[in-house]
Amino acid sequence: MTPDDRACEIVAKALKIEGGHVSIDDTMETLPAWDSLAHMSIVLTIEAETNRQLRAEEIASILSVRSVAELL
Repeated sequence: MTPDDRACEIVAKALKIEGGHVSIDDTMETLPAWDSLAHMSIVLTIEAETNRQLRAEEIASILSVRSVAELL
């Protein structure tokens, strides 16, 4: 699975989007369900995937599905 595919999967799961209808081009603005709680779920999943704790700057940089892929 590519990082882009995995990022789409992570965001879809965190936002509870059935069927994985999330695109690599989606952002916080295009996905209304992307709230602060979902953001933390995304962060925790990235940390589990990469086996490291994200820095505050990295957490703040997560504004899109593409930015999730870049952290994987």
